[in-house]
Amino acid sequence: MTRFMKSVTLTMVSAVCGVLVASLPLSAASAHGDDESDESKVLVQQAIALIVNTPDDQMTIEERITDALEAPHTEGTDIAMVKQAMAAFDSGDMDRTRTLLQTSIGAGPYLGEGLPPEVGETTGEPGQPPYAVGEATGTTIVLDELDPGRDLDAGNTVLLTLSGLSIVVGLGLAWRYRPKDTVHQMRRTLRAGGSE
Repeated sequence: MTRFMKSVTLTMVSAVCGVLVASLPLSAASAHGDDESDESKVLVQQAIALIVNTPDDQMTIEERITDALEAPHTEGTDIAMVKQAMAAFDSGDMDRTRTLLQTSIGAGPYLGEGLPPEVGETTGEPGQPPYAVGEATGTTIVLDELDPGRDLDAGNTVLLTLSGLSIVVGLGLAWRYRPKDTVHQMRRTLRAGGSE
C-alpha cells in the first residue's frame, strides 16, 4: 500500500469516526423519546404555530398550552397570560388564544389600556408591545398563512389581454418581415454553387 493510499484510508476512517461520535448524543436523546421542550416560551411558540397552521388539531394545541403551564423553565413567559389563553381556548376563542399566547412571550399586540408605550421605551418583555428595537428583529411573531387571490380582476384581465395582443402582433410582424429565402433554401443554393 502506498503512502498516499494510507493517508486517504486514514482520513476516511477519521471522518467516519467523527460522524459516528457526533451522532451519538442525538441518538441517545431520541432513544429516550425526550423531544419535547422544558421551556414554556418554546412550547408557547409551538402552540402559536399549531394555531396558525393546523387550527383543527385541538388536542395538540391544548397539550402544548398545558405543557407550557407546567414547564419548569418559565423565563421569558408571562404564565398568567398563558392561563388566560388556556381559558380562551377552552371557550373556543382561537383568535383571543393566539393573541394572549403571543403577548405572553412579548410577540403579540399590546392588550393594555390606552396607547402603548413609545417604540424607544419598549422592553420586549412578556406582556409588552412587540416592537423591534435596536438589533431586535421581531421574528417571534407568527404571521397568518398567505392566501393569494386567484380570481381575475379588471387589472389582471387587462394585463392578460395586452400580453395576448403582444404575442399576436409579434408573430404577425415576424411573419410579415421574414426573409425571402429560408435557411433551407440558402443551404441548397450553397450546395448547388459548391458542386459546380
